[in-house]
Amino acid sequence: MQSYNNIDELQGYIDMHCHIIPHVDDGAKSSEQALNMVSIAYKNGIRTMIATPHYEVGRYEENKEEIEKNFQKIKELVARKYPDFNLFLGQEIFYSYGVVDALNENRIFTMADSGYVLVEFSPNDKLDYIEKGLFEIVNAGYMPILAHVERYDEVMKSERNVERLVDAGIYIQTNASTVDGSRGWWMQRKVLKMIKDGLIHFISTDAHSDGKRSPKVSDCIDILRKKTDEETVELLLRENALHVIKDEQI
Repeated sequence: MQSYNNIDELQGYIDMHCHIIPHVDDGAKSSEQALNMVSIAYKNGIRTMIATPHYEVGRYEENKEEIEKNFQKIKELVARKYPDFNLFLGQEIFYSYGVVDALNENRIFTMADSGYVLVEFSPNDKLDYIEKGLFEIVNAGYMPILAHVERYDEVMKSERNVERLVDAGIYIQTNASTVDGSRGWWMQRKVLKMIKDGLIHFISTDAHSDGKRSPKVSDCIDILRKKTDEETVELLLRENALHVIKDEQI
């Protein structure tokens, strides 16, 4: 477990999917931009982030040491400016053949050193391929979180597809920008229905910058409060992510 004196005392919302570590993927381009991202997150009530740089064979692969070095650097910079802001390390894993071997060989970061792994696929991947990939990770003893579920056309064709994944032990994440309607009212409507039906476990920013893709959740929270309740806000933006950090099953 990554060091923190008392995890139960973590305050505020938790963003468990963001690309805040500079120079390791297509996220933050500098320490200055990363600090700006933290400032935006802080103003939106976020007090904890799990940094999730990309892992993708042939693109973002052999950079684990660089990720660790740059993570520690930004963590120290953030601590000076926001001493009550907490950073943990994870990774967003693009599924491909051999991912389980890479996990078992400790070549990929799990989420905050837990049994949870954040997994993404190509938007046009077939449902069967997505299911088989996630089931392989489950069978290897990990707890996969499907990143930004709204991006997978075949998964989103039917809510039953998502139900089948959840029933198999897979957790579901959606982006705050989808909930607030930035991806269009039709997808917003679908995701809100899934939230009400208990099929979404996490809302995260998937932030990549301090501009268009920033760690803003205020609009998403406003929509959630209108369409659901404060308990749902806490569950999807704090409590479930806290279970991940504590390596507890949801």
